[in-house]
Amino acid sequence: MLTPFVADALFAITAAIYLIASSVFLVHLLGKTGLSDRAVQFAARAIGIGAVFHAGHIVVASLVLHVCPVEGMHFAMSVVSMLACIAYAFARLRYKVDLIGAFVGPFALTFLVGSRAVAERSEFSPRFTGAILPIHIATLMLGYALFTLAFGAAVLYLVQERRLKNKQLGSVGQRLPPLDALDKAELRFLLFGFPFLTIGILAGTVFARSAEVGSDVSRLPALFRAILGYLTWLIFALVLLLRVVAGWRGRRAAYGIIAGFVVAMTVMAIYLLRTPPVISP
Repeated sequence: MLTPFVADALFAITAAIYLIASSVFLVHLLGKTGLSDRAVQFAARAIGIGAVFHAGHIVVASLVLHVCPVEGMHFAMSVVSMLACIAYAFARLRYKVDLIGAFVGPFALTFLVGSRAVAERSEFSPRFTGAILPIHIATLMLGYALFTLAFGAAVLYLVQERRLKNKQLGSVGQRLPPLDALDKAELRFLLFGFPFLTIGILAGTVFARSAEVGSDVSRLPALFRAILGYLTWLIFALVLLLRVVAGWRGRRAAYGIIAGFVVAMTVMAIYLLRTPPVISP
């Protein structure tokens, strides 16, 4: 029989793995000890292992609480970080950008821990729940997970470019992936994530139309979230379009991805803060 103890144990193991992996990446990037490539590979693999325990925690906690992870944005907070770790585990094998884990690890740890301190109840009436809302949340989670990887690649690109431009060819610069590899990784993650974002926004629009209740004032937060959601889509769409039409590469594309990710995380933050927090697994 599944108990809260099992969910808590899986939570603790997952958090410990993410913490260890994040610490190794941090020491590798900022420390003077110069950890070996094996240590970095260990940290990268640890994030993939952590994702397995993370998935187990989500499943067990969902069964214990009788809550579907894609029926509310609060529980989905944990799912986004888990999906980002899974995407990273596969992507690092293809694109050889292990150091993106320096962003994925802390991101996953923050969202995992934060998921225990936010509200877990839905603000929607049962008559509005159905297939559209889970599709809306599930596709957004997949899109945000991939955008997390694109964001990590974009930040590393800007750091590496600045170091090369200033001829800072120290040990830190040597540990970062080549600019071309980071630029290609940005594009791939953005291309894979954009369709999920598009489906999620369309599903959210349909759901919002069917769930219009309350006064105009009460709908203002939802309207603000919708505007930011459309802005996120517009920013990423422009980045993709300008890469094709205007040949955007490198720094400009990286700044666009970072801007889109910041707006996307703002949307999620508004969702998470919309109800009073309570402690929940």
